[in-house]
Amino acid sequence: MKINVLEQDDEKLKIEMNDLTLVNLLNENIWKKKVKYSAYSVEHPYLSKPVLLVKSSNPKQSMIDAAERIIEDVEELRKKAEHALK
Repeated sequence: MKINVLEQDDEKLKIEMNDLTLVNLLNENIWKKKVKYSAYSVEHPYLSKPVLLVKSSNPKQSMIDAAERIIEDVEELRKKAEHALK
């Protein structure tokens, strides 16, 4: 998966990714911690890639923390699925 950094400074991070599902997951998990702003947009569903904008005191860390929470949730889902499907 490719992540293009479109803008980055101390309080803002704007990235473009190929996968709308992952952008949506990141956005939802970013909001679980205190941030000033987080949202994504898709200009055209077939011709453009989703763009995620995060504003916080440390937007890079906000995104990394959100990715870690997604990994933890997927691990928990895997364990529950393995147990349920025995």
